[in-house]
Amino acid sequence: MDEEITRLLQMQGGAASGRELQRGGFSRRSVEIMVRRGELVRVRRDALVLASALAGSTPWERQALVARAVGRSLAATASDSTTHALSHESALMVHGLPWFGEDGLIHLVRTDGRRGRRDGTVWVHRPVDARWTVELDGLVLVAPAMAALQVAATHGAEAGLVALDGVLHAAQEQDKEGDGRPENPAAAQVGQEVAEALEEGFGSATPTVRLVVDLADGRGESAGESRTRWLVHVLGLGPCIPQFVVHDGDQLVGIVDLKLARWDVLVEFDGTGKYTGHGALLAEKDREDRLRAPGTRWSGSGGPTWPARTWSAAASSRRSPAPRPGRPRSAEIGVEQRPGRTGPRGTGGAGMDAVARGPVGCHP
Repeated sequence: MDEEITRLLQMQGGAASGRELQRGGFSRRSVEIMVRRGELVRVRRDALVLASALAGSTPWERQALVARAVGRSLAATASDSTTHALSHESALMVHGLPWFGEDGLIHLVRTDGRRGRRDGTVWVHRPVDARWTVELDGLVLVAPAMAALQVAATHGAEAGLVALDGVLHAAQEQDKEGDGRPENPAAAQVGQEVAEALEEGFGSATPTVRLVVDLADGRGESAGESRTRWLVHVLGLGPCIPQFVVHDGDQLVGIVDLKLARWDVLVEFDGTGKYTGHGALLAEKDREDRLRAPGTRWSGSGGPTWPARTWSAAASSRRSPAPRPGRPRSAEIGVEQRPGRTGPRGTGGAGMDAVARGPVGCHP
């Protein structure tokens, strides 16, 4: 019986609720024995995960696993009495979309109009209409666009930008894989959902949500790039052009994460995951050399308060009335990744001219 319980949880991504195990014919005693032996971990009343799935998992993988377990308990599609849906970053985790930062809680909303609640494990927010929910992997989830805007309303603009960029990017990639229809149906649907959600409003957080919508761009390919664009905005150095193509005559030199629109400055997010060995470092160094224009200077790295000074100096020293042809000057923000949320998109490229390094926590 233990093996059967284990197989069931494995089929469900490593998570289950106690009630669904009992409905499947497994006794409460069998479950409790596995908990005492350390084979199952109870992350909340009626929410269980496989200990083997937790072993060696990253902090963001663990959080996603807990979200699935709580979802199996409160927001399972198999239950006729489900009145909750996973929301905010908890929904994005199950959707497999980027998210940034988290408060250690599993976020849900009610779909029956009743009030929410908050305890040490879950935060049930204001109710949403059931039309904003979808079903995935046996769970009821808030749709990606609404979940991203919920993140912005609850956690702020930077987290919201990471989330909405990720939703837009996924929609654009889905359209690329489609039948080539020019109307881009997935991206169009996200745009329509965002507009409808803004009409409903987010209370006092509505201005923040609108700012995120204005800044969002699906061309970015990682949470790190989204956070870098937010930093550009905060420093007053925007707007910027994501995925900027650099040519040397007719030859493609490379595609960089960002170009500042008002200056000949290239910006790249520098994630540690891309450097897999000495060969990768040499290749990146060669790429940097080809992207640099003659005469650009290097600045040494500093602490977390360094970017404003570094970037302002890089921009002012390369000010130009309009982008000129040729290879733009370049600047880099190098960011060391820490656990938080890491997602399906890559971490981006590496650096150029002025370097500022500081720790972050994000799920790329």
